Amino acid sequence: MNDYQKYLLSKIKNNGEGTFIFSNCAPVGESCKDDKYVKYDAGTNCLRIIQDQDITKTIYELTISKERCPFIEAVQVKKDDVYIDVSLSKITVDFNDRIDAIKLKFSNNIADDLEIPIAYQEADKQAYEERQKALRKENLLKRASVKHAEGESLVNIYFQPCAENYDHTEISLFIPDEVEVDQLGAKKRVLSWAMIMKATVEKEMFFKSITGLAFGKYAYILKQFDKDNNLLVETNYIEFYVKKWPVNIVQGRVAVF
Repeated sequence: MNDYQKYLLSKIKNNGEGTFIFSNCAPVGESCKDDKYVKYDAGTNCLRIIQDQDITKTIYELTISKERCPFIEAVQVKKDDVYIDVSLSKITVDFNDRIDAIKLKFSNNIADDLEIPIAYQEADKQAYEERQKALRKENLLKRASVKHAEGESLVNIYFQPCAENYDHTEISLFIPDEVEVDQLGAKKRVLSWAMIMKATVEKEMFFKSITGLAFGKYAYILKQFDKDNNLLVETNYIEFYVKKWPVNIVQGRVAVF
């Protein structure tokens, strides 16, 4: 970039830090006035287009406002070594059909045309897929609506089908296997669990009552499957306590609190 080009670009009106010449650069149909999706490196004269975390957003629109950049007369984009005229108000950058550079043409040839190569920063596909997987699980767990209620020697576990292709539920019950203790010997948290029971709840039932439980700490994991035994959703360990209920004698009756 020569001194004339640098001088003209320094005169951009109301230019926020890092936004360069664009009044908008965002996925198509959206708006963004800062440099979230575009960064310009003056040292290397390179424009970097940054993909949104959502990898399905592949087409971005860049807008140059004549009000902010009155010295820019026209824009071309370079693709396969061919320059194509485009509108100042709609410069399209597509991650799946990439252009190589943008060329700025200055009014009345007050400076040489400025070609700016484009670099593409793709989103992390694995991170996106992990977020989508977590979101799907969250939605399925919300539909499954897993709840429980403890009694003095039992627990009742309630749930709903998590999906249209739901067929059956499997519930595994655990007791603490390895427990972390503090310096005084008090139990702090369970490090591992030992399974003591596994039960299948058929399609027409939406609860499971587990009886004959001694006092203490337990946990269960609930899994739901389709008819081919493919896992639909699985909870984490859900902890609960079975404890002795306090009783009082009230006018000759036993009152449970």
